[in-house]
Amino acid sequence: MEASLSELLFAGVRLMFIGMTIVFLFLALLVWVIGMSARLMNRYSPEEPESMTAALGARDSGGEDENIVAVITAAIHRHLGK
Repeated sequence: MEASLSELLFAGVRLMFIGMTIVFLFLALLVWVIGMSARLMNRYSPEEPESMTAALGARDSGGEDENIVAVITAAIHRHLGK
């Protein structure tokens, strides 16, 4: 009861089609679930988060940024000097 080459190829193609269909349906379901969860999140928390530029502009950045740059520069020089 040996199967011929054409029967084996047909079985392989059929198995490949079934597998690809299952993967496609799973990915489509995943996209749908993510879309629905995004809609639910937007419905129950519609306010926009404060933008990063507004948050950074609100703090006193007079000398703080310069101090941060100086500390990072010193750390880099010390690391490269070892």
